[in-house]
Amino acid sequence: MKIGVFYSKGKLLLSGEYLVLHGARALAVPLKRGQQMTAVPADTPGIIEWKTKVEGRDWFSAIFRLNDFEVLETSHNNTAQFISNLLQVCVLLRPELKDTALGHTLYHEIDFDIEWGLGSSSSLVSNMADWLDIDPWTLYRKVFRGSGYDLFCARAVGPILYRLENERPEVVPVNFKPPFSGHLFFVYLGHKQDSQESVKQFSARDFKDEKFIREVSELTDALTVAPTLDEFRTLMRAHEAVLSQLLGLPMVKQQFFSDFEGEVKSLGAWGGDFVMVASEMPETEIRHYFRSKGMPVVFGYEQLVL
Repeated sequence: MKIGVFYSKGKLLLSGEYLVLHGARALAVPLKRGQQMTAVPADTPGIIEWKTKVEGRDWFSAIFRLNDFEVLETSHNNTAQFISNLLQVCVLLRPELKDTALGHTLYHEIDFDIEWGLGSSSSLVSNMADWLDIDPWTLYRKVFRGSGYDLFCARAVGPILYRLENERPEVVPVNFKPPFSGHLFFVYLGHKQDSQESVKQFSARDFKDEKFIREVSELTDALTVAPTLDEFRTLMRAHEAVLSQLLGLPMVKQQFFSDFEGEVKSLGAWGGDFVMVASEMPETEIRHYFRSKGMPVVFGYEQLVL
């Protein structure tokens, strides 16, 4: 275990996660917001003292016993149980963590609202793997069911193309810097998506159609190099339509924003968190439109994406 400061970035997946689990390529971007972890020796041996702040405010605290990771004190039982389970997985990969002659204090600072779904869990796993000097992908797969794109975004220096090939991640840095980024926005829909539950539901489906995988991958590649806003919007709509057909769910613009002058695309695991918006409308009008829908959290592309 190392003493020091560890940092991992938040993420957004621009082209959907469902088919990534079956080998489709997806475009993902690391964010300017993330999670910092500071690890120092604890005053008391045999414990892990855990403190988390979210946007500068105390959010969670707990004390875990090292020999069995029992929760000795906590401000929130469900969160403490998740962390206890995570620590038990960590010790399988780094047995020295159970050395009760030591004690550890871990301070976590998250600079985005956890409800936004920007990757608080994956950035935590990345930081824990860095602290313990263990393989982050191995740790992630022992804890989560997802594709892992969020884990690799946590340490990426820029946008990536991501896919799973035979259950192994393929990460390719990509020069995604749309010249029309001033017309791209991210809007929080107001309800956090349980991405792990979404992945579980989708994984239960009997999915074998390679046509969808190929089509989504091709659309992702085209999105990455689209030269104009009009072409990018066309590709957004096509990508949304493919996933709508596959999942049997309505396209988000048709469902909620049919009168919006521009394109609106679901992100991540579909059905929650953020949507991506592309429009030639003035920014003030875009913000007013979504505020009138009860969605005041709107980020410009350059505000959020690294």
